[in-house]
Amino acid sequence: MQTIDFNTPWQIVVPEAPNAITQLAAQELSQTMQKITGVAFPVVEVADVTADSVFILGHGSGKNDGFRWAYADGKVEIHGQNRRGLLYGVYAFLEALGCRWVAPGAEGERLPQGNMFAVPSEPVTETPTLPGRCLILGHYAFLQEAEAWIVWAARNRLNTLFLHTIQEPLAFGAAPESQYQEKKAAIVELTRQREMVIEHGGHGLADLLPREFFGQMPDAFRMKDGERTADHNFCPSNAAGLEIVKKNAAAHFQARPEVDVFHVWADDIPGGGWCTCPQCRQYSPSEQALIATNAVAEALAEVNPDAQLSFLAYHDTEAVPAKVTPRPNVCMLWAPRMRCYAHSTDDPDCDVNVPRYNQTFQAQVAHFEQAGAAPARVFEYYLDAILFKAVLPPFPKLIQKDLRFYKAAGAHTVQALMTGYFPWVNPQIDAWLFARLTWNTDLDTGALVTDFCRATFGTDTEDLPAYYHALEAAFALALELHPEQIKLDFDLTDIWNNPPTDMGDPFYAPKEVLAERAQRNTQILELLESAHQHLQATQESANPEAWNAEAAAFQLYAAWLRFDFNRLQLYAALANGTPNLEAKTYLEQAEKALADALAWGDAYIADARFRTNFRMPMRAMWGLRLAYLRAEYFTPKALGWLVKLRALAQIIPLYLRLRNIYE
Repeated sequence: MQTIDFNTPWQIVVPEAPNAITQLAAQELSQTMQKITGVAFPVVEVADVTADSVFILGHGSGKNDGFRWAYADGKVEIHGQNRRGLLYGVYAFLEALGCRWVAPGAEGERLPQGNMFAVPSEPVTETPTLPGRCLILGHYAFLQEAEAWIVWAARNRLNTLFLHTIQEPLAFGAAPESQYQEKKAAIVELTRQREMVIEHGGHGLADLLPREFFGQMPDAFRMKDGERTADHNFCPSNAAGLEIVKKNAAAHFQARPEVDVFHVWADDIPGGGWCTCPQCRQYSPSEQALIATNAVAEALAEVNPDAQLSFLAYHDTEAVPAKVTPRPNVCMLWAPRMRCYAHSTDDPDCDVNVPRYNQTFQAQVAHFEQAGAAPARVFEYYLDAILFKAVLPPFPKLIQKDLRFYKAAGAHTVQALMTGYFPWVNPQIDAWLFARLTWNTDLDTGALVTDFCRATFGTDTEDLPAYYHALEAAFALALELHPEQIKLDFDLTDIWNNPPTDMGDPFYAPKEVLAERAQRNTQILELLESAHQHLQATQESANPEAWNAEAAAFQLYAAWLRFDFNRLQLYAALANGTPNLEAKTYLEQAEKALADALAWGDAYIADARFRTNFRMPMRAMWGLRLAYLRAEYFTPKALGWLVKLRALAQIIPLYLRLRNIYE
């Protein structure tokens, strides 16, 4: 290491004819250095002879975002392989001084103070592991802070922003398209200044064939049980219907010239949404979806030849569309919604992930590569607080293993869906880790966790990394899936007798699996207590604001894990169909944990809209099943219907309020 002295005058020399991103790089360097040292760092095109020391910024025209920086003889040279690489090189230099951006906005910025710093004696050279590193803004709560998230993403070397939007009025899993349109000018300005790729869209394929056409051209719509129906997706074999789809797609693309990668996906249902007419019957759901995607991609090629359109491999379209060849402007988007997050994608010990998710992904990549289609993308759920019911479990080891697999299997871009019900109350370690590990999958995850803790909480204690590791282990036990329990059940017509079941709910697991997990998962409570003790041990030494935010978040983690533990014990106790005192105790404890989670929302979610958004799925996905079990096993039969009615009565007003809640 060597010492760099900022007590003497410094200047920042930019390339001749600077562009927006090189100007931004110089501006970020100048402003941050002034905050650190209290000294001005003027930006010039030619170095002044009065300056003792200089930063020299430059870049090439390469395809990757790598960079090189070095300090010697009063000169810091930062050179990017391309223009983005220069910006990332500036951030890397600032990180070497101790700068961190653990969360968006000023509250997430951590800057050192002083004028003397130790920096490496040898040049620092870095090249990203993945060419595409993408953050997905997938809820009103995050899109409303899009500007801060864009700045944060670039500072952490993410180079792609996906605006995941939806036209429907319900506030689940995507942001309102109207909100994006209101904020589009600011979003485009900030992303273009950073030369970030812009992706846009979501589940909107069926909307390209308006339902009002059903009366005059029913054959354009899908067939189900021998009859044409206007629900879900359309008939991809009908030429007249595809012409309408292409016309509306062209208008959609023309209205969004800023978008580099479009997402126009089929309906979000586990299966059964495609056509069974005589022409379509020969094609699988994934093949029908690719036929429709190719038609839309044809319209895109005419409107915006440089843009891409994704083919969503998701639920029943995960299988390789062997009979259909993708167009060159179509990229495969792999979305493993039903995978197990207790294990990595290629973990041979996981019967859910292997071979379904590793081998199928590899086969999809090969099919699209052979056709000369655009490179593969991966839509991951590490930051999906809908999938994980309002929390984000720490996944340092899992994210690293997954990213190594995806890179080796041929992924170009990996995306993290950031969605949930409310703005996060604490800096999220997974968001920071995802950015770090998409840049370099070989980093030491233990060192990364320690670095995050040091930056976030301002203390070097070993208790904070131990806190995250205990939570990681506890959630791994809770999130383990078995093939028998993966059953998404959302039959609203029979909600009275069959409450909704989402991923993670082991209701359908065999009794032998329930018994084994019930015994093993007693460790969850021990790990939870360990995490609590490690967090409490740091209260005096940690930054009070950051510690209080984490302590608040931990209350929700604890309620979540206690609920999951007691629900599993309840299912195991009822596996033989005979209620007993032990089962009733677990039911009461699960109900208490749910009440604690709902009370947490009242205490920590300030916006009434977000509280509604939080309460509705909690009551629907957790509360209904508990009410059903209480009614079936622990209530006199003549009164069981009252228990169910009360649970439904708590949900219906919340559901109605969610419609157009963010308009």
